[in-house]
Amino acid sequence: MTRTLSTALAAAHAASPRKGAECVILEALDGTRAAFTTWSSAQRLDLGLGAGEEACLPGINLSAVTLAAGLDSSSFEMNGPAIGEFTGAKVRGGKWRAAKVWLARISPGVAGYSALMKGTVGEGRVEGRRFILEVRNAADIFNQTWGRVLSPRCSATFGDSDCTVVRTPVAATVTAVTDAFRFTLNIAGTYADSYFALGSLAFLTGDLAGTAEARVFAYGGAAGSVELTEPLIAVPEVGDTLNIYRGCSQLLKSDDASIPTCLSYGNVLNFRGHWEVPGNRTYLRTSAPGASYA
Repeated sequence: MTRTLSTALAAAHAASPRKGAECVILEALDGTRAAFTTWSSAQRLDLGLGAGEEACLPGINLSAVTLAAGLDSSSFEMNGPAIGEFTGAKVRGGKWRAAKVWLARISPGVAGYSALMKGTVGEGRVEGRRFILEVRNAADIFNQTWGRVLSPRCSATFGDSDCTVVRTPVAATVTAVTDAFRFTLNIAGTYADSYFALGSLAFLTGDLAGTAEARVFAYGGAAGSVELTEPLIAVPEVGDTLNIYRGCSQLLKSDDASIPTCLSYGNVLNFRGHWEVPGNRTYLRTSAPGASYA
């Protein structure tokens, strides 16, 4: 993204701030792109992102844009009508969480643009009939707490680049619904009770398509019943299709063969826990006459 202003654009900005507008381009983790402008009509803009000229549609508003220098974070909020790819279900469900964002200032009818910032979406929420996305630049990482905690469980997220296990999706269809916590699936294949417990599922169709994966708390193999750790943001409907994934206990090993562990996945070399470190029970125990602590 160039920061060089054309002579015409610089003159337009100098003449009147009313002749300027902002353009925002977003790219979700699944590759979905959206482009908006604060101007009253659509504007076309090429930020050199490899997608060519993009149509930025009107309809959004921006908060005051904070542009910081050094290690301070630059940020802004954008809001618009909760429709299309920005419905309440998709925004609250994490469709745009961690999406890449590019912000530029233009002057309609004048060639060129002023690159303001590149960032990512932090949190998304819906108020009334409008969505709101919070955007921060890369410097916000210095406001976060980093580091690993000593734990007997693996610190990696199952299936990520640290874990390296490739998750296998199993196709399923919703056949009955109790509420946003509990529903029944028709799953391709036969799986034992609790096979998908600790796993997750992602909806492919229906109002929940594109939302973040939901964690599975319990699975009944014979009936195909599923209970989640927390309710979905909308109640699924019969006929909705999804992928369900087996999870991991994040333990190195277990005496119970039904519990998935790093050992059962053959992934011990990538285990990122500290199972050999004594826990609080060891540190806090006290001596007693005749007791053995071997």
